[in-house]
Parts: sequence; structure tokens; C-alpha cells
Amino acid sequence: MTPENFYWYSSVLIFFPWLALTFAPNWKWSEVLASVSAIILLIASTYFTIIYLRSGHEGGGHVFSLEGIANLFRSTEMLMTGWLNYLAFALLVGIWETNDAHKNKIPHIFVAPCLLLTFVMGPTGLLLYLLVRWVRTRSLKI
Repeated sequence: MTPENFYWYSSVLIFFPWLALTFAPNWKWSEVLASVSAIILLIASTYFTIIYLRSGHEGGGHVFSLEGIANLFRSTEMLMTGWLNYLAFALLVGIWETNDAHKNKIPHIFVAPCLLLTFVMGPTGLLLYLLVRWVRTRSLKI
């Protein structure tokens, strides 16, 4: 499977765990689906990183400067690594938001917009959830 194909499949299939978390948070398989999806994404991310490291790219990419990061992401493999990491970590945050809201008895109607924003904009959705959580619990303890 080419990186382009994997990108397309992962970008489409990621909707299923997010739909489960958002619209069926109490379904017994929602968290399982989301967790397994995140693990698959992390494994795929590792796979693309290994391909990059074994290919001997001479692009001067590294993580110590913005230019170095830009050079890393000129590689299709490292671009996939970054994208899959984003999808996986956002999904893990969504799982945490759902579980934390349940534990703190925050109605899901307040959590659903946070999940949508976490899916689309990552940290912004988490920040919104933390705000909702603070308003509902008056606690910053995570």
C-alpha cells in the first residue's frame, strides 16, 4: 500500500471511532473501537518512521529548528508520520475527554462540541473541554 493510499484510508476510517465517541459514548464498543484505531495509527506511524530512517534521506531534516522540521516533512514518510501521530493523539485525547466527562458527570451534550473541535483542531478542543470541565466541576485537577 502506498503512503497516498494509506493517507486516504486513514483519513476516511478515522471518522468511525470519532462518530462512536460523539454519538454513542455509552456503547460498549466505542472506547474499544477508538483505542484500537489509535493503536493502529501509532503502529503505522512507527512503520513510516522506520521506512524514512532506512531510506537514508539527505534532506537535512531534524527537530532542532523550524527549517529542520520543514525539511523532515518534505519526505512523504515523515509527513505520514506527523499526520498519523496527529490522528492518534487527538483520538486518545477524545477518549480521555469522554471518560473524564463520564467520571465527573458532565452531560454529553456539553462534551460533543469539544470532541468535534478536538478532532478538527486538537488542542483547541481540549482547551474547550477543560473550560467546560472547570465550569461544571470548579476544579482544575486532572
